[in-house]
Amino acid sequence: MTNDDNQMCVAVLAPFGKDCALIEKLLGQSGLKIRPMPDAEALVGSVPDGAGAAIVAEESLTAQDIEKLGGKVRSQPQWSDFPMIVLTGGGKSTCETELAVRARAPLGNVTLLERPLRAATLVSAARSALAARCRQYEIRDHLRQREVAEDALRRARDTLETIVQERTAALCRLSAQLLSVQDEERRRIARELHDGLGQYLAAAKITIDTIMITRADTEGYLGDVAQHIDRAIRETRTLSHLLHPPLLDAAGLASAAKWYVEGFGKRSGIEVSLELPAKLARLPMNVETALFRIMQEGLTNVHRHSGSQKVVITLVVEDSTASLVIQDFGKGMPREMLDQFKRSGTHVGVGLAGIRERVKELSGTFDIQSSSQGTILKVTISVSEHVQPLNAPTFSQIYSSLAS
Repeated sequence: MTNDDNQMCVAVLAPFGKDCALIEKLLGQSGLKIRPMPDAEALVGSVPDGAGAAIVAEESLTAQDIEKLGGKVRSQPQWSDFPMIVLTGGGKSTCETELAVRARAPLGNVTLLERPLRAATLVSAARSALAARCRQYEIRDHLRQREVAEDALRRARDTLETIVQERTAALCRLSAQLLSVQDEERRRIARELHDGLGQYLAAAKITIDTIMITRADTEGYLGDVAQHIDRAIRETRTLSHLLHPPLLDAAGLASAAKWYVEGFGKRSGIEVSLELPAKLARLPMNVETALFRIMQEGLTNVHRHSGSQKVVITLVVEDSTASLVIQDFGKGMPREMLDQFKRSGTHVGVGLAGIRERVKELSGTFDIQSSSQGTILKVTISVSEHVQPLNAPTFSQIYSSLAS
């Protein structure tokens, strides 16, 4: 027999061969197949996949057989509920018959048929048992298909998650590279403005001053030109320092921060309180650059969006950790925008996104708290994890930076 044939046949266990022959004849006339079982052990082996149902004469099972058969029934898969038809003796209920009923309880899905049997009753019970078994196999196949589909979905999800992680890591690396390139390009442009264009303007100013001294008749004509050049020199120097203050490389974060805060206050009219450690040692160059840029971007956001007239900036360095806090007292950020930014880093300008990427690149933490009373931006970076060699500036470099 094939497996399908086994599933659709009826296993029969009867104590006398003529009983099996009679059942086979009755079921065969109705187009049903039977499979005679030589003993209870063989019947146990047919549960649950060796047959579609079973017909058992009660006198063919001992208590030990029922226990074994019950154990096999209990070990079926969740989808399986093997049907059994038990042929009982007819007559009145006695203590013995009640005991027999209780003894059959471990067999599970049992239908009792009293003898003498009616052919139609037996055939109907067998058909019902096989139909129920067919539905169980349909459920089994459906569950298997679902497991296959779920497994395919899990593999697809794992593949997509791997791709997303790889792409995210690649984007993070690219973002870090872009920030690094941006800082280096700012440093280069600032140097070119200071050392190139700034020097040419200074030379032109000296020449005009010389002409004005030696040629008094030209003073009126060249006075306006000298003023324009003076303004161009100041703006060029300011632009150069804003792009990348030479104090940051030459003297460190404290000096650059004080210079920037002082200029920001004058330009914006916002009162800025800067609290720094009494003795701030030089930090790794990439950490100093990141903290300065974060402070710069934070103040820009305060000026553009908060409406605050006061800002408090606090830098604390202790236990190899640098913490920068920028607090304003303005109108705060909309709750929806803040929640979206915390979840995905989107729905904000490039300023906060840039701060987030800088902190992430240095494996630090970035937190924003905002309400109608103002906004607090806090950044924490582990200094010891990002130690980079510092190029110690010479005295002439520091003097030149301060003088310019």
